[in-house]
Amino acid sequence: MWGRKNIILLASGILIVVCVLITFLSNAGGKKTTLTFQDGSTYTGTTNEGKPVKGTLKFKNGDVYTGGFKDGHFEGRGTFKSHNGWTFTGIFHKGVANGAGKLQDKDHVIQAGNYVKGEYKDK
Repeated sequence: MWGRKNIILLASGILIVVCVLITFLSNAGGKKTTLTFQDGSTYTGTTNEGKPVKGTLKFKNGDVYTGGFKDGHFEGRGTFKSHNGWTFTGIFHKGVANGAGKLQDKDHVIQAGNYVKGEYKDK
């Protein structure tokens, strides 16, 4: 039924699958690190080849962005909190609001809806 050769082949196949999964899972999240930039801003989160992927960027002036990054820009879902008290939560593309989002101050929502290239679009 199960010969020695088949058992060895099965065990080898399982070992290969486990090795591939371990390699993939250990690299899937990227490397968590803290980066400090020349202007005094700091980034804490995952990186890929030294570039921010997902984390928090704290600017020297007190502004904070938490979310995704791509090619040095805010990308995907994120939240930008201004040191002036307003917050934007939504979708970013190439560093600007682009998609569903909500702009609010400490007390109430100012604008909620669709943003295109950083501008609120009522309809």
